[in-house]
Amino acid sequence: MISIDDKNKDLLLEALEELMYKLSLDLTQLKGGPMTAERLALSSKQEAIEELQHQISMVD
Repeated sequence: MISIDDKNKDLLLEALEELMYKLSLDLTQLKGGPMTAERLALSSKQEAIEELQHQISMVD
């Protein structure tokens, strides 16, 4: 388990939210198209970021 200072926890979560926003914009451009390697990579990255957000938010 990781240990994160509360002041850094909020900053990390905010940074991840901004990264998710950028990622969603990139995925929106590919919406409706074929599942290319780029789209699969972005989707995989999105899932990893969501998991990281969850892990950080659960840290006491």
